[in-house]
Amino acid sequence: MAMKPGAAVLAALRASPGMATAAWGFVVRGQMLGNAVGGGCTLACGRYRESSVYEIAVGAGAGDFYIPFGHGQARHCDVPQGQPNGTLVVTFPMNGCALEVREIDGNNRFYHDSDGNSMPALPPGVQKIRIVAADYEGPEQTAETRFPRYVNPDIEAAGNFEHSIISVKRGGQWEVYGSTCILVNDDGWQIKDRVPYHLGDFAD
Repeated sequence: MAMKPGAAVLAALRASPGMATAAWGFVVRGQMLGNAVGGGCTLACGRYRESSVYEIAVGAGAGDFYIPFGHGQARHCDVPQGQPNGTLVVTFPMNGCALEVREIDGNNRFYHDSDGNSMPALPPGVQKIRIVAADYEGPEQTAETRFPRYVNPDIEAAGNFEHSIISVKRGGQWEVYGSTCILVNDDGWQIKDRVPYHLGDFAD
């Protein structure tokens, strides 16, 4: 699909996330993603450098939410139930990490489990959903196996592949989507086949 202004793409992601994640690749960036605990934020959207991928930038504010990332940790953010339709929860890209949501004190606590092995024990909280690498990577780890085929070996060290996991509030549900991109220097493109877009749903 043709490139559009970032504001229009972000609006489409809120209203029709299945269409948006099938049409465009997304990466998530922002210094706040390194905080110890996440929370409310504002999101802006624009092209990632000069590529065909869109960058969602996390900034201070309210209206949406972000989950931070820490190596060997499961950092989190609490999202009160009853958020309006189109509310987004974003996080640092995942390569082998897991997303888990638990209900704690009337909140949905979203965790970014950095190695798939760092969650606090249950209880506290009730697990609503868990998305692991096998759920978003595609068969035979699609991005990892395609990356060296797509990229000139001389510049392979300058690139990476990543999976952006985005949750969208729709009605009484949260819907979870994935976007898989390969990034090399200033270029980037989305893998559109053999990777799932819709990863799951859970009740608010």
